[in-house]
This record gives sequence, C-alpha cells and structure tokens, in this order.
Amino acid sequence: MLSVQMLGMQFGGLKALSDVTMDVKHGEFVGVIGPNGAGKTTFFHAISGVHVPTSGKVLIDGAELQGKTPDAFCRAGIARTFQTPRIFGDMTVLENVRFAFLFGNHGASEELINEVIEETHIGALKNEIAGALPPARQRQLEIAMALATSPRLLLLDEVAAGLTEGEVEDVARLISRLRQQYGLTVVWIEHAVRTLMKTVDRVAVLNFGQLLADGSPEQVAADPRVISAYLGDEVSE
Repeated sequence: MLSVQMLGMQFGGLKALSDVTMDVKHGEFVGVIGPNGAGKTTFFHAISGVHVPTSGKVLIDGAELQGKTPDAFCRAGIARTFQTPRIFGDMTVLENVRFAFLFGNHGASEELINEVIEETHIGALKNEIAGALPPARQRQLEIAMALATSPRLLLLDEVAAGLTEGEVEDVARLISRLRQQYGLTVVWIEHAVRTLMKTVDRVAVLNFGQLLADGSPEQVAADPRVISAYLGDEVSE
C-alpha cells in the first residue's frame, strides 16, 4: 500500500532523513520508535504532504505523491494526527467532526457523523467545546476527525503524549478496534514503547534520520543495537 523509497530530507546543512526505505502492506499496523531528534515526525511530515522531501519517493498503491499538497494526500486516503492535537478549540466536538467530513471532500449525513463520534467514545461530549476537553478526549476527537476523511492509511503521531498510563492503554485498544472495524492500515509513532510493542504487528526504528531496524516487536526487542540505544531496560527487563 505505502511505499517509501530512499526518502531524504535536508534543512540547510542538516540531514533530517537519509535514504529511508519502508513498505507498509494493506491492513498492517506498524510502530515507529526512536529518540527525540531521530526524524520520526519529519518522516510523517514527508509522507503526509506537510514537507516536500529533498529526495526519494512516496507512493500509495503505486501512485507518486511526493511534492503534492496535504489535501492531495488526504484525497489519496492518508489521514494523520499530530503531537499537539489540531482541533478547533472554540467549536463543539460535533462541529469539529462535521468540518473534518467536509475537508475529506465529501458530504455526510448527521447519522454518519454521529456514528464516527460514537465509535471513538466521545458521543456523550458531542456538544462540548473541544478546547475544554481533557487531553485524552482531545486525542479521541482528533482520531475521530481523521476517520471522518475516510482514510485507508492512518498516521498517528504520539497520540499517547500527555496521557496517564491507563489512558494510553485505552487509546491503544481504541486504535486496534478502529483498525479492524474500518479496515485501516496504521503507522504509529510513539514514545510509550511498552504499549506500542504490545499493540503493533511490526516496529521500525529510526536513528539520526536513518532506519536502524525493522521487524516484529520480538525481533526489534531482541536487537542489541535497539535495546542499548532506545529501549534500554524498559523492554529487556
């Protein structure tokens, strides 16, 4: 489904990404980990149209997308969340999701809008002002807004940031259920390594803008380079 080929991103003299190659199959759930500054969010920016790569290709089902606008990526079936939720804080939950349906270039009935809100467990909050929601609920709203664009590929950028351990587990279960229910392909960047490793099918590790490892959670957890550089005792205990 997603094919990233020799992706490079340079800002002046800084190489943020260097020859990153990764394929993600339809229906796969892939986690991306690495320390701060490893290039994870830059990678997401490059495969969602926020940044234009300096080199390489981004393909969805064989169609090249690099250099196109974020709305073109959206029309191609790619939706993403951000480290800081991008919601309309002065609008209600319902209005946020309704707007997201419009951004997805298709109308929607109130029934469909309410279905997405209910499926992301924020139905009881649909008339609440989004900016007043606690962090976990704002994360759920942003996921609902991403779903409203009818994606095939969902990119999640640290959706556990700022959440309690219990909330992280709840979000992971929600993502897993939505993936199955909507037939999504998911790529998830996360610092909550324990939860990610228990949830995804495959883990890719970035280090200084390069792909260090890519394999099953068990393979990555057993890789000495990954254990020493990123996971330490957290997974090896």
